Amino acid sequence: MNDKGKAVSAFERARPIAEKALRESPNDPSRHVILGMILAGLGEKELAIAEGKRAVELLPESEDALDGPKTTIALAQIYTWTGETDQALRILERSLSTPSGVTIPLLRLDPMWDPLRSDPRFQALIDSHEAKV
Repeated sequence: MNDKGKAVSAFERARPIAEKALRESPNDPSRHVILGMILAGLGEKELAIAEGKRAVELLPESEDALDGPKTTIALAQIYTWTGETDQALRILERSLSTPSGVTIPLLRLDPMWDPLRSDPRFQALIDSHEAKV
């Protein structure tokens, strides 16, 4: 909705809930992802990335071929929201070739990826993978 004030307010309200949930289940990767996304939305870049990386450590693709890639994609989303475009694009490049990874339609349509749309490498990534299909 493009209302940064409302978004920050919502993230601020969600943060203590997510932190409490994480304290209750510190080894749940999805709770690290949620907190990482909230922190990214609040502009707390280093903490957000650390939560995303922790989620991937807890649920690596090598141990879970279905949910592991989803966790890795969530880290790419955190990188996207925190302005770490190079890292996000690296993950997306690999994820497009991974079973259960990100898909071209998702990259084209999901507003989560809007911060990447102005980067020509993002469109080149989409174009190169569409050509393979």
